[in-house]
Amino acid sequence: MVLGIRTIGLPALVSFRTVARLGGISAAAAQLGIAKSGVSRHVAQLEDHLGVRLLERGARSVRLTPVGRRLDDRIRSILAEIDVLGDIVAEERAGVTGQVTIAATPEFGALVAARLFPELRRRHPELSLVMRADYAFEDMQDPGTDLAIRVGRVHDERLVAKPMGGFCRWLVAAPELAEAAPLRRPADLATRPCLTFRGDRPGATWRFERGPEKVAVDVTGPIAVRNFGVLLELARAGQGFGFLPAFMLAEPLARGELVRCLPGWTSPEAPVYLTFRPGSRNIARVAAVLELAEAVLPGLSAA
Repeated sequence: MVLGIRTIGLPALVSFRTVARLGGISAAAAQLGIAKSGVSRHVAQLEDHLGVRLLERGARSVRLTPVGRRLDDRIRSILAEIDVLGDIVAEERAGVTGQVTIAATPEFGALVAARLFPELRRRHPELSLVMRADYAFEDMQDPGTDLAIRVGRVHDERLVAKPMGGFCRWLVAAPELAEAAPLRRPADLATRPCLTFRGDRPGATWRFERGPEKVAVDVTGPIAVRNFGVLLELARAGQGFGFLPAFMLAEPLARGELVRCLPGWTSPEAPVYLTFRPGSRNIARVAAVLELAEAVLPGLSAA
């Protein structure tokens, strides 16, 4: 099979990927600057070589077959690796310059940008840094993203996932709310106003640990927001109890804007992973960021 794959040309892979991304032969031809017949020929060559139909062609558009969708994911990774080869050659000539794009959740990304970026700029003043803040996990499918800091398990065998520690969530509330609705145990939260991390409806199941004890409590609104930064502000305003990442809470607790409730209890630890593509360390600019990130991130998550 490997010997057979060698006969697949790069133009066929590029044409198929462009058609899949843009949804049409004409759009792909315009993007690539070649004739529509050339794009069609490339895709047909790929289909003939593999012996399967990859596209369902309509009058005005095309769509991927089920096997075409699976192949598209793999081709995306292959083309990203080919881009890496070009980056390696370019950076061997230029040193640590260019742009590194990092994906992370908004809250942890803000922490990383504040602590990691200044030192990177001090060490490598020709380096440009971009932070993409999102809760989605699809960022590493984009060849433009060099590495990602993921909270939670990484289930993608095409990526290197290096553990960087983890963090817990603490239960907090504005002092007035904590005094008016005191808690003796996690189960009391079932009858308290809670601020939940959701984008569809209020309510969630909060899981607590204290030594060997483990408790799950079903909590309800009044407010749900899929953003921990907004939930922090709502907790400060006394709108409900918040179950928030501990690394966000040092300043509001120190200033007395929030108090910690049920201090013996935390959430289970959420693991933090530094994820990147195999071969990324061969790119000077990405290797420079990875080296410092591996030194800094465990301390940030522990904080």
